[in-house]
Amino acid sequence: MSQPMLATQFWNAMTASKNHTLYWQKMASLVERLRVRSDRRPIYNLDESDDEADTMPGKSRTKKEQIQKIVRTDVKDESCQACGGDSNLLYCETCNYAYHPKCLVPPLKAPLPISWRCPECVSPLNDIDKILDCEMRPTVADDKEASKLGSKQVFVKQYLVKWKGLSYLHCTWVPEKEFLKAYKAYPRLKTKVNNFHRQMSSMTNSEDEYVAIRPEWTTVDRLLARRGDGEEREYLVKWKELPYDECYWEFESDISSFQHEIERFRIVQSRHKKSSSKQKGRPIETTESNKKAKEFQQYESSPEFLSGGSLHPYQLEGLNFLRFAWSKQTHVILADEMGLGKTIQSIAFLASLFEENVSPHLVVAPLSTLRNWEREFATWAPQMNVVMYVGGAQARAIIREYELFFPNNLKKTKKKKSGQMVGESKQDRIKFDVLLTSYEMINMDSASLKPIKWECMIVDEGHRLKNKDSKLFSSLKQYSSRHRVLLTGTPLQNNLDELFMLMHFLDAGKFGSLEEFQQEFEDISQEEQVSRLHKMLAPHLLRRVKKDVMTELPPKKELILRVELSSKQKEYYKAILTRNFQILTRKGGAQISLINVVMELRKLCCHPFMLEGVEPEDNNEFTKYAIFLDSQLYDC
Repeated sequence: MSQPMLATQFWNAMTASKNHTLYWQKMASLVERLRVRSDRRPIYNLDESDDEADTMPGKSRTKKEQIQKIVRTDVKDESCQACGGDSNLLYCETCNYAYHPKCLVPPLKAPLPISWRCPECVSPLNDIDKILDCEMRPTVADDKEASKLGSKQVFVKQYLVKWKGLSYLHCTWVPEKEFLKAYKAYPRLKTKVNNFHRQMSSMTNSEDEYVAIRPEWTTVDRLLARRGDGEEREYLVKWKELPYDECYWEFESDISSFQHEIERFRIVQSRHKKSSSKQKGRPIETTESNKKAKEFQQYESSPEFLSGGSLHPYQLEGLNFLRFAWSKQTHVILADEMGLGKTIQSIAFLASLFEENVSPHLVVAPLSTLRNWEREFATWAPQMNVVMYVGGAQARAIIREYELFFPNNLKKTKKKKSGQMVGESKQDRIKFDVLLTSYEMINMDSASLKPIKWECMIVDEGHRLKNKDSKLFSSLKQYSSRHRVLLTGTPLQNNLDELFMLMHFLDAGKFGSLEEFQQEFEDISQEEQVSRLHKMLAPHLLRRVKKDVMTELPPKKELILRVELSSKQKEYYKAILTRNFQILTRKGGAQISLINVVMELRKLCCHPFMLEGVEPEDNNEFTKYAIFLDSQLYDC
């Protein structure tokens, strides 16, 4: 739906009264950056009157009725009713009020609607996205209530509201009375309020503390685009811990406290201008010559461009191994034992290539580890533009539109016979340095990712490629990459065939036939074949274990304590082994699935309440039995 249609729907919704006393409700401060802003304060009426509306939604009006306007006595002539300013005003078509678009609650952004009605003529409550909280809050009372109560401050029930099309930064408190007046015109609003109260009542039983707006949701994570100039300059903002489909346009004044992110956006944009000016008059031959591998340069100490700290000696060795393989165009496996920092070594390698203006790179990892990759990049190589390509269809569409490529603003030049000058291609407009994505996205969005020519492809948990018939294996083989690196702590899990498939993925020319490989290493128990295999794998594989490289660690000690099962655990343990569903479902609960018996026994041994239907319904009995079980465990 277009922005004008949204704006029209937003304002065409509610009844209004003729003689209202206006007051300004200040915006609530929820977290540090939910600031009180004098230029954006909601207008709500706490007057007790509830007259009939001058214009009812859904009814057609004649030309004569449209021309007639409500004359409000407290109007500020040719000025904004909110701030008193007199420029760029938006006039209400049904009364003589005028506002600045940014002074409305929620603010009205461009493009502005042709026909518009002010908050006194149409309620904005029809454009609520969600209700976040509810509490009694102080507000300014009118003269009648103030004389009755003897105070200008009165406590009223208010709802914390998030508006459609606006971020959590613009959430506001709305008095309950405004909801009551809107129920008649909008029955769905009452349903939304009832659903909110139902959710809140269920949360009161939860031990977790309810937070209406998390501070991260009002913290800028990335800036994707910019539009407008001067005071009207806006940025498309991605907020921390929120997906890309919850990006919103924000005025620069609203995110002025995030100067680091604004400066980072400008730096990324300036890279495109520099690369465009260099690329504009560059012959093809020069570009191709730069792509040739440079001479290997070994790092004697931890590089200065790594801001996360210093590398351990064995990690520096891993970095030099990766760089040497890059210079020799040899695809490799970094097979260090888990915990030795394969992620950091890989980031250091990509950061070293970034220093040589080599990009883009692709990192494929399990979905559960992508956030850790993003954090490590921010710690060790914040100078790199790292984009995490995950999320729903709408979120990924936004990433493709704003994060993958710079806009194609340059005109293409015709090829010339001498020098072969060419225009800016899509590959030249790549915006990111590293793209983090999951195995699922590699298969799902190959149409968008496959055309990109990747400099280096890193596959975390590389043993996932041990099956050549898997969809992931076949998809990644089709991606164009100059260099490939596999990360795995277990390069050899079951047999040599799986190791061969990893090597086949890296170098199909050298490791082309599985049958020949099996014949060559038919009896791997022989020392001669083992040494020959080591020699073959040496250029492609680096493997270290903790006991060899981390000698400063004390030896590992294990203390095993035998704990007897309680009577309740023994009863259910026997019932699971004998599949006695009469005992397992005697409390009328759902039947326990015994597809994985070992897992159910493991859960039972950890604590009997982890099984469905074992936990007592009575709170007193639950507390008594839980204390008894815990005391048994700790006494042992």
